[in-house]
Amino acid sequence: MREMIIHSVRGNMVSLQHVIILKEKDSDRYLPIWIGPSEADAITVKLSERQIERPMTHDLLKNILFVLGSITGSTMRRVIINDLKSDTFYAQIIYEFDDGPVAASVKFIHDKNNPVDEKNSQISLIWQGQEQRMRVARKWQDANRKFIETESTNGLMFELLFDESSKRWLLTQMKVDSRPSDAIALAVRTDIPIYVEDIVMDKAGIKFDLETGKVVPSDKNVGENATGKVDEQEIKKFSAIYDFLNTLDIDDLGKRKS
Repeated sequence: MREMIIHSVRGNMVSLQHVIILKEKDSDRYLPIWIGPSEADAITVKLSERQIERPMTHDLLKNILFVLGSITGSTMRRVIINDLKSDTFYAQIIYEFDDGPVAASVKFIHDKNNPVDEKNSQISLIWQGQEQRMRVARKWQDANRKFIETESTNGLMFELLFDESSKRWLLTQMKVDSRPSDAIALAVRTDIPIYVEDIVMDKAGIKFDLETGKVVPSDKNVGENATGKVDEQEIKKFSAIYDFLNTLDIDDLGKRKS
């Protein structure tokens, strides 16, 4: 997983397309992501420290999350761009508890097709007086401790640890599914770090030729099909954003780090 900084937000006034360019903190690789005009404005307003009379949507969301965090004892810790499927980026907002894991009531719902505690088995999770019907997305062990990650249909994910001493489940982490643009707009308002999974950087990370200022696609950006030949669809997938980025001035890019 790579920590990123916001390098710049760019737009084309003719096509009304916008792209946010993230830069790997400790290297010269970049990650460009298409975003909508309203999300681009939400990010640039905060980065430029422009004063606005009334809170924007992401300002409101930040304030609501602060209030809810105060009630639950949890804090937004980081944003992770965790996947790239069919040319669409996915992100998660990660919450952790200020005083360590908290108890939650977990009941596995019997299903003959999915044994209890196995992947895809159904559970009822009650926390803060609210019930969530979820499924087990994955399970693992770490130092003989048993973990499961559950997910709901509304974009909530809970990481749970089974405490052997008390024989109960503890909630260790919460994840909220998000569009990258919304997650980044929140990150700049809360000063939390932005990370990108290695697999995403391998698929979509780029470099610039310092002499020409043009994008240099990585070999990893272009996949091979079952015959071992370069997949033409993969080339087309990235061509549009490459064409857009190749209109940018590399010297200007270097002057606008955020």
